[in-house]
Amino acid sequence: MLVRFAFIAALASAFGFFLAPFEQETPEQPIAYSHQVHIEQGLDCATCHTTAATHDQAQIPSVSKCMLCHAAIATEHPEVQKLAAYAERGVEPPWERVYGFTQAAHVIFRHASHINAGVECETCHGDLSQMTVAEPAVHHDMGTCLNCHRESGASEDCAACHN
Repeated sequence: MLVRFAFIAALASAFGFFLAPFEQETPEQPIAYSHQVHIEQGLDCATCHTTAATHDQAQIPSVSKCMLCHAAIATEHPEVQKLAAYAERGVEPPWERVYGFTQAAHVIFRHASHINAGVECETCHGDLSQMTVAEPAVHHDMGTCLNCHRESGASEDCAACHN
């Protein structure tokens, strides 16, 4: 089984079946959101990404959630004004995901199971406290994931990640 897994991992990586779609460049965002500024203010990942520990996906917070603070905080900042304009129109900013897997990978990444297993956000997303705008800091492919699963004693069963 292990030899088959190694072969599949090598084949998938060689042909790019398991690469994150935004791996090479940082996608342009509608608002220059700074994780660094928010972390410096004492917010942690779960403050905004509330579903990370309970659902498969870590949702991007709604504009109304952002405006809970930004109706009164940094209201003169140009990026906050852009955010407020979206809120006034009742439209969500068209955020571009920084991480994700190609459809061809048939991967279902489950944030909740990783967080509940004690995997720190930085393991997969890099040190956002040092980033002004989120950028792909960790290369995700089958080899990366399998190495982490092996090191942590997590399942190496194909069905754990692939549908």
